[in-house]
Amino acid sequence: MRIAINALSAVAGGGVTYLNQLFKHLSVIDRNNEYLVITTKKGKKVLYADYKNFCVLSFKIPSISIITRLLWEQVCLWYILKKYKADVLYSPANIGLIFQSFPTIVMIQTVAPFDYEMIKKQNLYYRLKFNLLRILTSLSIKKARNVIFISDKARKELSHYYKLQKDNTSLIYHGRSEIFKPDLDSSRLMEIKQKYGLDEFILYVSNIYKYKNFFELIHAFSLIKEQVNPGLKLALVGKSFDDQYTEALKTLVSSKGLEDRVIFFGHISYEELPYFYAMCRLFLYPSTCENCPNILIEAMACGAPILSSNIEPMPEICQDAAVYFDPFNPRDIAEKIQTTLTNDTLIRDLKRLSLRRASYFSWEDTARKTLQVFEKCK
Repeated sequence: MRIAINALSAVAGGGVTYLNQLFKHLSVIDRNNEYLVITTKKGKKVLYADYKNFCVLSFKIPSISIITRLLWEQVCLWYILKKYKADVLYSPANIGLIFQSFPTIVMIQTVAPFDYEMIKKQNLYYRLKFNLLRILTSLSIKKARNVIFISDKARKELSHYYKLQKDNTSLIYHGRSEIFKPDLDSSRLMEIKQKYGLDEFILYVSNIYKYKNFFELIHAFSLIKEQVNPGLKLALVGKSFDDQYTEALKTLVSSKGLEDRVIFFGHISYEELPYFYAMCRLFLYPSTCENCPNILIEAMACGAPILSSNIEPMPEICQDAAVYFDPFNPRDIAEKIQTTLTNDTLIRDLKRLSLRRASYFSWEDTARKTLQVFEKCK
């Protein structure tokens, strides 16, 4: 088969991580099929598909804006598939071909368009974006031969909503990269610690959006700042994708007198992330809308003690390897942080349980199950 992979939307974050790991493991386990990776000029710089049975096609126009990408996807992609004689199209970012008939597999990468309460809290741009994405996702699901879900929560809810047959859906979790592990190079760890001035800190890794609940986390930290070690920092790692919200967060930090204790690190290289996970006193994850959060899997794989939002699919992913809190209640978050920080036995147990739970997630397993879906849909 010649399998086309629509990677037009992958330029940063979890989407890039997912595709790079998928390409890497498919190149090892599948020598029979050919892969055609369709991406943008920007995407080509971050996607690695230099494997024998992979061919990369990059285009400039889809990277101009979201609208041009969506239009190009629906108008031009079909002709590319025909020209290169593709047998199956895999669209791992919610949207497949809507107006043309072609054997297509869609992966539901984000469930944000279906969280109506979350959408109401966004600015106008994101409200329009999520509503448009919901319409396009709905049309794509109806035309797909198979829909891959990356959490059981999403599979159950959307299968019920769209009356999908079980045989036409698949549950395939994301995996964990081998660079995320507890036994890291000690000299490199000290370099990272000195480079970023890290000592004792609570960590949250996420790109900055409203639904990621940074506001509630910072408020919670302010409630316990006098009850915990005065040297304890709150380290926030991730790019800002909402400048207005980010400025509001920095204003909150200033109003609470936390300028020297809440650190916005911005983007940290993928290679350095494991050291942040391994060094943190606690890893907090207050997000309210996720599908299969790679970040939680990465943190567990490094043995970080996890405190997480009690909203699914976070409990589905972590199971007993986390202490859960109400992400909308800063006081509950604060109480869980303080209780855990003062209980060394609980922290040791959480580290052990994190490592055990992380072993369940494998990129090789993800690739094998995805390949089975490809071959089923030919």
